[in-house]
Amino acid sequence: MNRAIRGAALTLAAMGFVPMAEAAGQLVPKQFSVTSRVGGVIAERAASLEPSGVIGVDAEYAFSRYFGVGTSLDVIRGNTTSQDFPVRLRFGLASSNGGDTLVNVELGQTVNTINIGAFGTLRYPGTRVSPFLLGGIGTYALLTDPQISRGRRSTQEVSYTGGVGVFVRLGQRVGVQLDARSLTYTNFDRDALNPAVGRAEQNTPFPEDFQRPPAAKRTVLNTQYTLGFRYIPGGVGGN
Repeated sequence: MNRAIRGAALTLAAMGFVPMAEAAGQLVPKQFSVTSRVGGVIAERAASLEPSGVIGVDAEYAFSRYFGVGTSLDVIRGNTTSQDFPVRLRFGLASSNGGDTLVNVELGQTVNTINIGAFGTLRYPGTRVSPFLLGGIGTYALLTDPQISRGRRSTQEVSYTGGVGVFVRLGQRVGVQLDARSLTYTNFDRDALNPAVGRAEQNTPFPEDFQRPPAAKRTVLNTQYTLGFRYIPGGVGGN
């Protein structure tokens, strides 16, 4: 009799524990989360931007286990592709047509990019692993080196974001996130990245001696890969 009672008690406890374990492993609605991310960005060749690192942070609110909205901030520090910007410099006697010595230089510079946007996520919640889709809209700002560009120069336009990823829960409030995102820059002006734009020495005397960059595009695609650490500050309803 006692054995039967103990067996029934253990069965009920196990039945109660399994749903609790599953609930602890799943995303909970009405909950905020913060994800810090680090990774890299690869721009398409027409952008004349070298692959670079990125750090970012996402703040998201889950309306349900399946859908959430949030904001994101990414900071990218990279370099332009110097071979795309050959310039001609003159040295020597100023009386000889401005200089008697010509030097051709491939001129690059450091570029800081800031991406700010709002996004929505569609998730398939699991006990441990939750894949998701992401899409959003925002703005990007390109900030060139003021010393090389002879003054502050910036470009700010609309950007679009789309991506896929997976969230792996490590505990009640923490987990890791892997994602791949496409960042589309609109109204992109590659000439703004040229340190010699608007200067007379920009004219290359023998353009056939230099590798020419691909045709400029007004819409460029950047591919971003990040690894993130996700933290849930509070429980349901912020408790």
